[in-house]
Formats: sequence, C-alpha cells, structure tokens
Amino acid sequence: MVRILSTLLFGLAVLLAPIAAKAQTLRLITDAETQSMIRDFSAPLMKAAGINNRDLPIYLVNDRRFNAFVIENGSLFINYGTIIDAKTPNAFKAVLAHEIGHLAGGHLQRLREQAEVQAKVQAVSMLLGVGVLAAAAGQENREDLGRMASAFIIGASSASQNAFMAYRRSEESAADAAAISYLERTKQSPEGLIDVLNTLKSNQGLSAGASGYLGTHPLAQDRINQVQNRASGSPFRKKRDSQKDIMRFELVKAKLTGFLERSQTVLNRYPNTDKSIAARYARTIAGYRAGAAASAVKQMAALANADPRNPNFQEMLGQMYYETGQPAKAIPPLKRAVELSPNEPEFRLIYALALADTGDTSNIEEAIRQLKRVSATSPKSPRPFAILARAYAKLGDKGQADLASAEAALLNGEEGLARSLAKKAQRNLTKGTPAWLRSDDILSLT
Repeated sequence: MVRILSTLLFGLAVLLAPIAAKAQTLRLITDAETQSMIRDFSAPLMKAAGINNRDLPIYLVNDRRFNAFVIENGSLFINYGTIIDAKTPNAFKAVLAHEIGHLAGGHLQRLREQAEVQAKVQAVSMLLGVGVLAAAAGQENREDLGRMASAFIIGASSASQNAFMAYRRSEESAADAAAISYLERTKQSPEGLIDVLNTLKSNQGLSAGASGYLGTHPLAQDRINQVQNRASGSPFRKKRDSQKDIMRFELVKAKLTGFLERSQTVLNRYPNTDKSIAARYARTIAGYRAGAAASAVKQMAALANADPRNPNFQEMLGQMYYETGQPAKAIPPLKRAVELSPNEPEFRLIYALALADTGDTSNIEEAIRQLKRVSATSPKSPRPFAILARAYAKLGDKGQADLASAEAALLNGEEGLARSLAKKAQRNLTKGTPAWLRSDDILSLT
C-alpha cells in the first residue's frame, strides 16, 4: 500500500542550484508494487549500461510534476507524476534509460565541476564589479561607472550561465544517445523517448507539470531532431510493449491515482462506465481513502478473486482488513501475498503486524519468525526491529523487546537511546547468550 514517508534531506547542488548548494526536502512514498515495477523495468537497462548492481536505491517522490533524476551515489528519484503522465511503459522506460545514461556517463561529477567553475567566474565578476563601484565613490561620473559595473556583473553572470546551460544540453544529448543504445540492447523501441521529448516540448512554458523536468533537463529542438534521426534507424522502432508490461503499468498508474489524486480526478480518469481491472482498482482505492471502507473491502476482495495470483491485490486486501481492525481476516490474503512474492519485505512486514495483533501466542511467534527473516535480508532497515519489539512485548519478553528497540534506535542514528535500551535489555537477558552478546555489541558501538 502507498505510504508517505518522513522527509528526506540531501543536497542537489548540481541538479537544482548550480551555484549555491541548497538542501532539498522531498516527501518519499513507499509502495512495493510501484517500486518493484521500477526495479524490474530498470534492471535490464542498467545491465545494458554496465551497471550490475540491482541494489541501487530507487526512491518514489510524492510530487505530481513530471521529473526524474539521479544523484552521484547512484540513487534514482522519480516523481509519481512521471509515471502517471507517461503514456506507455516504453515512454517510462525511456525516462529510466535517460537517467541511467547520466549515471553511466559520469555526467553528475562533471556537471558539479562545471557548476564550481561557473560559481568561481561569477564570484570573480562580482568582486570586479564591486571594485569598480568602490572606485566610483566620490567620482563625478560615479553613476555612469555604477551602471557600467552593474552591466559587467550581469553580463559576466549571463555568459557564465549560458556556458553552463550549453554544457547541460550537451550532457542531455549524450544521455539521450545512451538511452537509445540501452533500449536497443534490450530489444525495446526508442519511440518512447521521442514521445517524452515531444510532450515536454508541447508543454514547455505552458505546463507547470513539465517545469521541474525542464529545469534540470534543458530542451532544445536539435536535441529532439537528434533523437528522431537516431531512432529512425532502430530495428526495434515499431516494437510495442508486451501486454504484461502494459497491464502492470496501468495497475500502478491506477493505484497511484487512487491514493494520491483528488476523488473527482479519479472519477474523471476512471469513470464508473470503465469496467477494466485498472479502473476498478483506482475507484476501489479512492473509495477506501474517502472513508467507504466496507464497500472498498468488498470490491478489493472481488478483484483479488478475479486475479488470485496477483500478490499486490492480496496485499491490498489484507492491508484493508488490517487497517479496519480485522487482523484475523487479514492473515490469509497477506500470507498468500508473501507466498506469491517471497522476496518482498513490505509484504512480510504487514503480514507480521497482522499476526502479532491477533493476540494469539502461536501467531505472535510466527510474526517473530517472519520479522527475523526480514531483518536478515534488510539489515539496514529499522522497521522490522520496531515491529519485532512490539511482538516480543506482547509475549512479555522484556529483554528481547528492549534489544529489538535498541537495534531500531541504532539504525535510526539515535545512539544515546540505543545505548540506554541495550543496557536495559541486558538486565533481562541471560549473560553469554547470543541476545546478551548482541546487546553488548550495541554498547560497544555507541
């Protein structure tokens, strides 16, 4: 289920502010269905680019505008609006391929270097201009000199900015070429990239939705011409998306629309006359979000029955049951979701929550087993430890509960709290046992 996470702070000097680094605050979304699709769509493109690490972080941003970007550590950020506005899976894959092109080409470091050069040029021009202004003080022609100094500062700044933007455009063209290459190597059409660029061109200066992307991805007609010329010779130009990719993409669009768009927008895009699975999915989620939980649960159950091998439908049904205070009813669909997608940690987490909240001892013990598996495969995430602490507390095991809370605090960077909880855990754990030794490790780390 779509969840809005706490804000993420990081510097985007090259991407958003070439001169002065500014911390940007992003609201992130976590949704297993969407992020799994992005990972699967990007994996072959990354392999084609020579990037073999499938564990590169992919973040979904709660922003309706069309935008996507990468940062130097390889993290990929995608606004949810990019998915909704992309017309086809191929167009969305073209956006991914373009960003991977920046990453593989080492563009970000070079852009940072160019930004630093620009900053120095502007700093020097500013100092020279200020020097002229100072020299003009007390002079009869100080107004003329002042105007000359201001013109000098503006001119130097404009020239520097123009040079930087020209460099940006060259990097965008290089990323376009790389994107087409990756799409061809994976036997996919480059037409999606043409669609994206033409859409951006038609919206340029008219749509706020495209402004974010155009601000970081300078667009020029010659760039579009180059892409069209390169794509015209592709042997895969007329190849279309598979029905599987189309359905997957449409379901993700429907889910994001249902959760994040206004109810009227959902109904405009997916009217009641539309009986498709995607439309029913969007309307069911929108109804659930609007407070019609009982009706939404019935509709979600019907969707899950219509496509029993879709783990996302099973998870959504289980989530709805759980959030409406029915953890026992949530267990069967959540268990099925885990069986269908055993490598998806989000499904195991909500499954464990439902198990623990039934209050049944055997269910709580099963929840603990599930959470230990998640913590082993996602060792940097504090969430399984936080839920694990809750499960141990329900069993009355204070030592293990405090140890799990200490693990969560440590991963959250709260070292003082982690140390305090580890000390507390040791008082209820048998000395020399693995749990006691782990609490001792936390004490040594803090």
